[in-house]
Amino acid sequence: MKTNNKAMLYEAVSEFIQLHAFDHLLDNELAQFKNLLQIWSETKDVNELQLNTEKLIPYLSKANFFVETVSPAAIQLWFYALSYNNIPISNMMQDMNANNEINII
Repeated sequence: MKTNNKAMLYEAVSEFIQLHAFDHLLDNELAQFKNLLQIWSETKDVNELQLNTEKLIPYLSKANFFVETVSPAAIQLWFYALSYNNIPISNMMQDMNANNEINII
């Protein structure tokens, strides 16, 4: 995996954190997510990278796209970063829909 692809995902996640798309996570979850992202970005071994990617996916799927500050450009960067890093978007979409579902009573 090219380093610039990893940098793109790291940038996308950092931007989404700044845009408050992960504010619903507990402090310890956000800290674990940031730590795992750091480990993932520094991983060079292909097998270890795959394992770390699998650990990262549940956190990535918790992004909240319905925050006012999240722009279409940020969402585009998000999906480019995921696809360029071979992170399966289709499986994540179900998790994202469940996490972003609005409950109407």
